Amino acid sequence: MYNFRVYTLRDGSKRIIKLKERESFQQELQRAGIQETQIFQMQLVEKPEYF
Repeated sequence: MYNFRVYTLRDGSKRIIKLKERESFQQELQRAGIQETQIFQMQLVEKPEYF
């Protein structure tokens, strides 16, 4: 199983990022290309390996 974080931004768009082990929240946001102030909602999702 893989863990993903789904970011819903204030403009209504979504960004989905596969989580990496030992990565800080700020590094994750940098990889997603967003700033913390743009986030409306965050959700942790678990998907199977074959997804």
